[in-house]
Amino acid sequence: MKNSTSITKNTADTNKYKYFVAGIVGFILIWKIISLNYKPIILPSPELTFLNIYQKIKTISFWLNISYSFFRIITGYLLSMFVGVFLGTVMGLNEKINSLLSPLISILQTTPNISWILLAIIWFGLNSKIVIFTIFISILPIFVINSSEGVRGTDINLIEIGEVYKLSTLDKLLKIYFPAAKPYIISASIITIERAWKIGAMAELLSLETGIGSGLYWARNNLETEGIFAWTIVLILLGYTSSKLLKKILT
Repeated sequence: MKNSTSITKNTADTNKYKYFVAGIVGFILIWKIISLNYKPIILPSPELTFLNIYQKIKTISFWLNISYSFFRIITGYLLSMFVGVFLGTVMGLNEKINSLLSPLISILQTTPNISWILLAIIWFGLNSKIVIFTIFISILPIFVINSSEGVRGTDINLIEIGEVYKLSTLDKLLKIYFPAAKPYIISASIITIERAWKIGAMAELLSLETGIGSGLYWARNNLETEGIFAWTIVLILLGYTSSKLLKKILT
């Protein structure tokens, strides 16, 4: 029975992979066909775009820009995770604090990213703090809300057992509340990592001279549409890979 289940799962995974590849190939074919009707400045062909990526990969500046973006994005992401989980846990455990902070979290959640970027430029000047702050403040509400929901959804029976055995506050957090909130935190982590790459690139485009966003900025200024496509594909791949890698590590 176990072998049969394993074979079925492997077959399903193989079919899923085939469809995934077929979808990408189909998209590229449609892109190629449409690009035949336009000049490269309007819609560059796939081969022109991938050639641009290949040329970028061979330069030191490409890898420097990737490293700058990676540092800024991961820093903002980790800050939002730690602060968000802490605040969410506190809000989940204390109804008064939850009522007090909920309006603020709602405001943060609905504030446009572009507003944070512009405010960060005014507050911090033109440096990496703009990107780190914008990512931090933009995805913080997701970690707060998910962590709070996870803690509030803890099985009441487990809480009562903790009371019976007179567990310390730390033990309750580590052995009861955190395991209950863990799936919610993992979900938030996977959702926000791709968003962090997009927000970071936007902040860099509007404020800095290094990073993926800077590459997009100069490609636009020089009317290099294939460059815009190339950097966009790189950004998509980095976000997708980060999400899949994080999912594999956490689940």
